[in-house]
Amino acid sequence: MPQSAKLFSERLNRCLDDTDAPAVMRERTAILSKLIDIPKQLAWSLLEGHQFPDQSTLLKIASEFEVDPKWLSGEI
Repeated sequence: MPQSAKLFSERLNRCLDDTDAPAVMRERTAILSKLIDIPKQLAWSLLEGHQFPDQSTLLKIASEFEVDPKWLSGEI
């Protein structure tokens, strides 16, 4: 089953919504970049649904937001 970057980005944005992160994409990008120590360009690409994270990044994000990585990736 191919992993959907769009579904991942929807769920990642939902996680940020749950933490009351600002809706402005520039601010979300900076927050995500700092939270999991990734470049801002990668954070933006993940948030916009242009890219699916590698396994290591996926696990970092899931851990940070205390969600199941399978849910975050769209497997369940």
